[in-house]
Amino acid sequence: MSRPDDSGVRVSLSIGLCALLLGAVCLFAFCLAPRPALAAPVTPAKPKPAVLRISGYGVLGNRQLKRMLRTLDLAGQQPDFFSSSFVEDASLILASRVKRDGYLHPRMDIVLRLADGSQMVTNAQSLIENPLPRDLRIALAHFRISPGVLYYFKSLEFDGLKAVPSKTARSYFFETEPLFSTKHSRAYTPERLHRGLSSLADILDREGYQEATTEASTVRQDDRTGAVSVSVKVREGPKFTIRSIREEFLGTSQSSQNRTITPHRPYSRIWLQDFTLGIKTNLYHLGYPDTTVELRTLPAAGPESATQKDLVATINPGPQVRIESVEFPGAKRTSQRLLRRSVRIQRGDLLDPTRVEQGRYRLARLGVFDAVDLKYRPENDEARDVLFGLQEGKRINLSLLLGWGSYEMLRGGVNVEANDLWGLAHRAEFRAVQSFKGSSGGLNYTVPELLGRDFDLFVNGAGLRREEISFTRLEYGGGIGVHKYFPSTSTDVSTRYSYQILNASDLVSVQEVASEGLTNPAVGSITTEIKHDRRDNPLYPQRGYKVFLTLETATSYLGGEANYQRIELFPSWHHPLGNGLSLSLGLSQGVDISFGSPANNLPFDKRFFPGGANSIRGYQEGQASPRNQSGQFVGAETYTLVSVELEQALTAKWSLVVFSDSLGFAEHLSGYPFDTGLFSVGAGLRWRTLIGPIRLEYGYNLNPRPGDPFGTLQFSLGFPF
Repeated sequence: MSRPDDSGVRVSLSIGLCALLLGAVCLFAFCLAPRPALAAPVTPAKPKPAVLRISGYGVLGNRQLKRMLRTLDLAGQQPDFFSSSFVEDASLILASRVKRDGYLHPRMDIVLRLADGSQMVTNAQSLIENPLPRDLRIALAHFRISPGVLYYFKSLEFDGLKAVPSKTARSYFFETEPLFSTKHSRAYTPERLHRGLSSLADILDREGYQEATTEASTVRQDDRTGAVSVSVKVREGPKFTIRSIREEFLGTSQSSQNRTITPHRPYSRIWLQDFTLGIKTNLYHLGYPDTTVELRTLPAAGPESATQKDLVATINPGPQVRIESVEFPGAKRTSQRLLRRSVRIQRGDLLDPTRVEQGRYRLARLGVFDAVDLKYRPENDEARDVLFGLQEGKRINLSLLLGWGSYEMLRGGVNVEANDLWGLAHRAEFRAVQSFKGSSGGLNYTVPELLGRDFDLFVNGAGLRREEISFTRLEYGGGIGVHKYFPSTSTDVSTRYSYQILNASDLVSVQEVASEGLTNPAVGSITTEIKHDRRDNPLYPQRGYKVFLTLETATSYLGGEANYQRIELFPSWHHPLGNGLSLSLGLSQGVDISFGSPANNLPFDKRFFPGGANSIRGYQEGQASPRNQSGQFVGAETYTLVSVELEQALTAKWSLVVFSDSLGFAEHLSGYPFDTGLFSVGAGLRWRTLIGPIRLEYGYNLNPRPGDPFGTLQFSLGFPF
């Protein structure tokens, strides 16, 4: 197989790759788009859609309110004219939303331009008493919002609260974690006050204080500044505990299962609901979907046990039910055979609601339905039909990608997804990305559950051309593999075979670099990836941990010229420390093991080039790697990176971060785990936005090598793609 070794071939390859990827998009659009009629009649031009404008609530606020109206009231449509009822409903929706944000007395002027060119001016308050004429055809509706004073919690005090810390109680009324609490994060509304009182009462109930009451004894509002001072009166009452629960089954067949348990737990409705659900679930597995559990409290034995509850749980399993049929109303394109294989229930099975719900989950996991509903027919017989109501989603989804990084600078791209191909829930995804440093594109085709339950088969192809810190990376190839997700452990496992051409060009000193690895090999490899993720949020984690592991093995027996093993491990741990402060620990380790001399077995592209915003932050991307005698970055065969971060929330969106990054690497495996260490410390700001985090961080190098920078300013926008 020929491989590029000069600039002319590389340019031709890049042009050909872009043409191939563009052709793939056109082919998907052509195959899936509806066919037009051969001779479509000429129709007159449609009038321009009605115009909706909102002003006075800030640039982002105006856009958010406008999007809300289009979603709730217009259902995403763009009518030719607005109706009077739309304007009236919109004024109520907007006023309600503005008040919910803490502006309790907003004013809203409404300017309407009618179809005949005339203009009307009104306001939201007058529309309540004087509705608009019903026959209006409105071409433009402009809502001018004057929000007025922002009302906020200036102080919130509790009288009589002992079971819960005051700071915890305040968190049910407004956000308390940021270091600098803004007025917006402490916005006051009567509804928010009522919701906070209810939440506080629920927490006391869970702790066993069944007679607890909460009320706002004092509410003082300053209409000039918006400051609101609230005093909450709490009457906790006695704490009740559950001493014993007697389980009694109705009917002779289950009477032998009667028992008494002694949980010694706080008496709370939430705990009793969980206890009841546990009993029902056990009987669901035996085919009793109509199980009912009735709890009653026994009289207290005496004054000394007035706060200790003894209960009786009367359990009625009901009839044992079997499945009569399984149906899928709403499935128009999707194969019935695929649907039945996915739900894993069939006629004659015992009706276990938990198994049916698992089938519903697997249907949703196919990724081709916008909604999956579940019903039974009839509801009370001993043989029932199971109906999965399906709402099939769009055939094609198009999304644009945008971001910024300190090294690549502006990057953008397009992602096209084709769903439910051939009616078999097959998915095809095409992605093309361009930045100032590189171009990439890829096509991935997924076949769900082809090789067994929960096993997805995928085939992919990709190409990449990227200017690295010391060479130009040119990679292209494809592969085939399987993927399985284990929901019980939140773990993804995938294994694939890949065949690639890995070209490293534009090297300053080819002879010196040649001793570090192959610069233009064909590689056949098998790669296994394991992703175990227990974080509370994959984008903005505050608690939990993750462990990602990648193991790649390449040998000449798999059709390539390289022989190596590449191992990468990425664990991290996140923990909140209170007051909006959180601690994050991260570890990254990579090892390249050559089966023989690296010069003849390890591709130069597979060496590690640490540095950058997601590595050691005192260096630009790739600059924290070993150099040869000519000063050229040649990469490492092994590295270890330890990062420690303290992030302090300043507001709900802004946070301050301080960090230290410690990197150890070795140019050759003989120096494992490392023979050189680099250390950076720094700080930065982060801002959570709708399109991803904005990060501005500066890393200062404590022990720079000759030629290294003293520090680097890292700026990024959005998530990497």
